[in-house]
Amino acid sequence: MVRRAFSTPLYNDLYKQSGITHDDIKTMDDIGKLPIISKEDFKGRDPTDLVPKGIDPSSLIKVSTSGTTGKSLSIYVNMYEIIMGLFGYLRTTREYGFHWRKHKLSIIGDFAPHTAETGYVKRGLVPNTIFPSLFKNIQWLDTNDPPEKVLHELEKFKPDFIGGYTGMLGHLAVLRSQGKGKDICPRVIASTGALLDPKLKEFIESTLNTEVFEVYGATETGPIAFQCKEEKIYHIMSDLLHLEFLNEENEPTVSKQAGHLVVTKLFGGGTPIIRYNAINDIVSPLYEKHDCGLSGDLIDKIYGRDSIRLYRKDGKIVLASSLSSIFSRLLYELQTSKVREMKVIQQHLDHVDMQLVIDQTIEKDGPSAEEIQASLERGFKEKFGKDMTVSFEQVTEVSRSEPRIISRVDPKTLKITGFI
Repeated sequence: MVRRAFSTPLYNDLYKQSGITHDDIKTMDDIGKLPIISKEDFKGRDPTDLVPKGIDPSSLIKVSTSGTTGKSLSIYVNMYEIIMGLFGYLRTTREYGFHWRKHKLSIIGDFAPHTAETGYVKRGLVPNTIFPSLFKNIQWLDTNDPPEKVLHELEKFKPDFIGGYTGMLGHLAVLRSQGKGKDICPRVIASTGALLDPKLKEFIESTLNTEVFEVYGATETGPIAFQCKEEKIYHIMSDLLHLEFLNEENEPTVSKQAGHLVVTKLFGGGTPIIRYNAINDIVSPLYEKHDCGLSGDLIDKIYGRDSIRLYRKDGKIVLASSLSSIFSRLLYELQTSKVREMKVIQQHLDHVDMQLVIDQTIEKDGPSAEEIQASLERGFKEKFGKDMTVSFEQVTEVSRSEPRIISRVDPKTLKITGFI
């Protein structure tokens, strides 16, 4: 992969600037000699700069990151990477006793036009004549569809296993609590896309009478890690990826200490991913021994996207993953799916503005807008302190051209003391 990177203009330019040659990289221990690559390095680059010389980008499949930070990034993958990513995901199901040839699996992906799932499945697997018959036990559903539609399709398919985005799984549990979808009885559910609040996890498990575990991944890499069955410890797919956890000085962190995640992908034929920090996640490693029978290095905790953060008076950084406990209570406490989208803008340390998109078709059902707002405000006060105030605005849509969580607070005015 390093050899392929040296033949890729984007990487070759960076390596030349750093004075690095291919002969300097002989083992994995040498990887620290290579410069770290960021999202900014991709800016203004022609597609031919992102793939090894001699490869036509049009022969590959273009996929884009979600753009949750307001800045989407596109890379190129080949069919080999698509298949490896799929089988990496199916590996997680095997830990829980499922086999893709014997059991029915429902995958609820993000099939918006630009996403990785659309590239991998709709433009990769589905058009290939081999895969429709080979994967006849796999159902593909879209997390952008109304939860009622997804529930209906699940009822018809009756899967043994469901994998989907955390928010959609919560909405499905709410519908089930309302007496809908009684024929859906998955033995196991895999949650991905956002960290799962423990109380929401309990709600999904109890409502759907199932077991839930988490899968961690990214557009650029595919699956990264997943929780083992016995103790729910994150196991890294170390045969597919090499992870580094670095502090602000780009030095490795110790066990259980939060650091910036830097990823190297150990396979692929499209855009190389070598010492890549554009995922922007804060993650802590676990170096203590864990003997459950699974291989792979370990992750202690995933804190969430570093570039999407709010601040507290005590200097603590509140990432989106920590805020999930505020939002998810609408599902497990109020048991409502009324709020389809939301946006948070922290104007200063003691005030946030919230934009809410309410589903008009069920606006009169369940808790009132006032009850929803009171729940959200109570959550912010618990997380940020009793002086926090929240202003609400009901809108028809929220902008996708910028992050859903924004802070106007200047971190230079604070003494940063760590992450919540």
